[in-house]
Formats: sequence, C-alpha cells, structure tokens
Amino acid sequence: MNTSANRSPDIEAILDGLCDSKIAASISWIWDGGFYTDLGEPKVADAYSLPTIRGAVLWLRDAARQQFPNSDFAQKSAARYRGAASTPSSATRR
Repeated sequence: MNTSANRSPDIEAILDGLCDSKIAASISWIWDGGFYTDLGEPKVADAYSLPTIRGAVLWLRDAARQQFPNSDFAQKSAARYRGAASTPSSATRR
C-alpha cells in the first residue's frame, strides 16, 4: 500500500466539495498543452498549462479557498487540509 497516497488530498472529495458548495469550475486540456482550469461563474480566476490533472484539481482547491473564503468548501477544506494550502501562483483575476 502506498502510504504517501493515503496522506494526499482526495481529488474526488475536492471536486465533490466544490460542486456541493455550488462553486463553478472547469478543467479542460489539449493533448500537448497541459490542463486549463477556470473558477467561478462569472470567471474569477484561471490557470493554464498545469502539467497534471492532480495539479489542476489542487489549483482549483486553493483558488476556491482564496476567492470564496466564506464558502462551506473553504471552511471544510481548510480544516481537512490544514497546512496543505498554497496561493494559486498562476491565477488570473477577472
């Protein structure tokens, strides 16, 4: 059993949490360009050329916590992943 995977954030739980909190987000990709994400409706942040789907989801988690700090998602996510947050470095505010 891979113990590092057991300590890592649950990608499915992050996406479910965003959906449960009614925070709009999307992930798309081009075969040679990495992953593209955007957050909010209307869009409040986006990121380009993220190298992995995991990186894209973690970027969405961090951007949602930053953009929607009072949401249920941000409150639950902060408690669950205390210390794992980082400021989304490639975010573009709209």
